[in-house]
Amino acid sequence: MADILYYKSHLNSDFDKFKQICDSHDVNIIEVDEKEVDHLVGYLLGLEGFDESKKEIIDEEANIDFDFILFSNFDNQKMFDVIDALRNNQVNVQHKAGVTENNIKWSLRELLIENDREARTMGLIHKINGQLEKASDLKEKYGEDAKTKALIDEIKAFFKDSSIFSIEMAKTYYLKLLDENIRVENENK
Repeated sequence: MADILYYKSHLNSDFDKFKQICDSHDVNIIEVDEKEVDHLVGYLLGLEGFDESKKEIIDEEANIDFDFILFSNFDNQKMFDVIDALRNNQVNVQHKAGVTENNIKWSLRELLIENDREARTMGLIHKINGQLEKASDLKEKYGEDAKTKALIDEIKAFFKDSSIFSIEMAKTYYLKLLDENIRVENENK
């Protein structure tokens, strides 16, 4: 049977709708809360070979105050059917992941921290891409700006080398590009 591990379901005002959707798709919900975040994901899912021992607490200051669902024992079609049903019924759970061979060995806290970091990173990359598109539009409209071109070349080099990636540096590049785009617009008014 397909399972969804749901962390902090009480934060979802549409949890009753969520339960109905899961019931209609033959999905079992396993609710967990902050008292269980240091257990291994495999244990929380009831998988064989995992006991109730807890992992050493890491990054206790990290924000894990959000709801999160983890899909387990889903084939792709069933998972997309459930996600589509949630979306069609306007039931939002921003943080989601699927079970992997690796993350069942992590504590739930580790998974929550990693999932949140990935979500923030993807959001930031989306914002950077928006600014890159804007820079391209400005180039088309006003011609190439040497300072903006140099910054874009630097950003591209940064993203090519994953070994140097840091979210803080990505934020810095986003803000620099935003400033450059504003400068170019103001200079061409």
